[in-house]
Amino acid sequence: MKANRAKHRPALRLLVALLALQCGRAMAGVPAQAREPAPDPADLRQLAQSSLEQLMQIKVSTVTGAPQSRLSSPAAVYVISGDDIRRSGHRSIAEALRMVPGMYVGRVNSQSWVVGSRGLTGSTLTSNRYLVLIDGRLVYDPLISGTFWDAVDTPLADVDRIEVIRGPGATLWGANAMNGVINIVTKSADQTVGDLVQLGTGDQDLFDGLVRHGATVGDDASYRVWAKYDRHGDYQTADGTSVHDEWSNLHGGFRYDRNLDPATTLSVIGDAYTHPTAMESVLLPLPGLDRQTGRQTADTEVNGASLLFRINHGFATPKGWRLRAYYDQTTRADMRFGARRQTVDLDIRAWTHWGQHQDLMYGAEYLGTRDRTRADGPVLFFDPADRGWSQFNAFVQNTSELVPDKLSLMLGSKLTWHGFGGFGLQPSARLWWTPDAKQTVWAAVSRPVRMPSRFEEDGRVVLGYADIGALLGGPPNGIIIPLQVTGKRGLGYEELTAWEFGYRAQPTDRLLVESSLFYNDYQRLIEPAPTILGAFTDAGSGRTWGAEVNASAQVTDAWRLEAAYSWLRVAIDGPVYQFEENSSPRHMAQLRSYLDLGERLELDGALYHVDRIPQLGVPPYTRMDLGLSWQSGEHTRISLWGQNLLDAAHVEASGAVVPRNLHLQLSFDLAP
Repeated sequence: MKANRAKHRPALRLLVALLALQCGRAMAGVPAQAREPAPDPADLRQLAQSSLEQLMQIKVSTVTGAPQSRLSSPAAVYVISGDDIRRSGHRSIAEALRMVPGMYVGRVNSQSWVVGSRGLTGSTLTSNRYLVLIDGRLVYDPLISGTFWDAVDTPLADVDRIEVIRGPGATLWGANAMNGVINIVTKSADQTVGDLVQLGTGDQDLFDGLVRHGATVGDDASYRVWAKYDRHGDYQTADGTSVHDEWSNLHGGFRYDRNLDPATTLSVIGDAYTHPTAMESVLLPLPGLDRQTGRQTADTEVNGASLLFRINHGFATPKGWRLRAYYDQTTRADMRFGARRQTVDLDIRAWTHWGQHQDLMYGAEYLGTRDRTRADGPVLFFDPADRGWSQFNAFVQNTSELVPDKLSLMLGSKLTWHGFGGFGLQPSARLWWTPDAKQTVWAAVSRPVRMPSRFEEDGRVVLGYADIGALLGGPPNGIIIPLQVTGKRGLGYEELTAWEFGYRAQPTDRLLVESSLFYNDYQRLIEPAPTILGAFTDAGSGRTWGAEVNASAQVTDAWRLEAAYSWLRVAIDGPVYQFEENSSPRHMAQLRSYLDLGERLELDGALYHVDRIPQLGVPPYTRMDLGLSWQSGEHTRISLWGQNLLDAAHVEASGAVVPRNLHLQLSFDLAP
């Protein structure tokens, strides 16, 4: 691995030298006629005052289902704009979510993350109460009720925004949106007309490349096609031993948008991906041997494809409808288990304005999925090996203006039927008061549910083998049994009663302050029983409570600061393993800076602090990122980023350490 990194250093040094040369020319005051023609400064700079105003007026639809400004949204919603992603230096969706106040992002290794907020986010198998969507397509995997973040890999240059709700989103988005919703919205094809080429290299992200072409078709249609490839190096343990988790990803896709008439739009979106390299090295228990393990290293299989069809009629108007359908196929096979999944989804919703101050939204959805798992996995088994099931959702939601332009009430409920848990009702109520155009006070109570995963119903995971005599406190008797956790049929839905209160204000044109308080009461928590031969049980219960506050300030016309702090407490009760109680950080804080040094040069940085995680043995750490971006010509941008600059490496969510990383990217945007 060290040889691979050394192999890329000459190219990296050449790009660093190029960046230094360009910066030197700028600082030396090169005459204008010696430079490339300068674009309009208004197109290059994100002036502070207009940036904050635009940030607050970004229309989000994840909360109420209809476009609404972030300032007036009655939920703990945070929006990451496409420009925020570019200026953060993050190169994946999972990493970009570090910018969300109260969002815990822990890097497990080179290709895995733990992502979630408000507790119960301890591992890749238990971080299962957040729903993730890309343009309305679920990327939440029901096998483990979680998200494989290495497959959530849409090009960041195509992301319009990421809408993140911290707290339940059950009425609109259904079961499993207990702790929140991450809605990734990509740009329409008419926003990406032209050609884009991006090339990057670094210490850890060894190579990344993106090629995109967009064009118009007549007066009412446009499309884009794209392909990207990236290669990532391995992580190491604290003693310098390689984890052998290097991986690469080849991903391509397209989007086609057409205006069928002035009120109706058609979108067709598709993609396919494969991991040419997906290495892993794991300790596996040796059957029949008391507490002995063997390390195995192999190249695993990861691939998938999807196709989405969507028609919107009357979007952002008082009356309209939307039809969405998609097909998704994924395959993932490693040394512990293997699974292939096929999913179809059909969703229709409509909205109308009735009376003088009433807005009604309603809809229905069918989702069908089938998996085929490998029957001979050495650690994780499923019985039956193949299984299919369906899910039906119906919802209704009404928003009433109790006092016009001042006080609103949203009442709604979703009715879910699932092949595992049967029927589940998910009511919610939100009340918000806008005393003026610069303030919103909101309160909510919701009762979302989470359905059992296939793993919790049908799975069996072997943690090791042990002599039963020694386990019972006596001498070894030669009888070796597996230490395992098994699924259990008939588990009910997890249930949550969530109470929230929030306040959002923009006291001046240059300052925004947001805060939220929450109390979550979980019932029928699905967790392993704390026994030698344990099974999953829904007899657990728990509580989480905490506070989140964040602020955005335009210090000057060229400098914007964002700061956030969150505090969390978790308590787990009942005859279940108490893993979740101490598996989330109690305190988190961040400070981000966006500074324009001129018409062409940007200096951006961030500090992220995460408190210790006792259950995982993770000490507290502070991460610093610093980046310089140079618009060297009308179409060319050079960006240099240093990440994790305060230490050579630190632990986030496992025994692997996250290393310091230097990364350089060239971007050629040939928009017409």
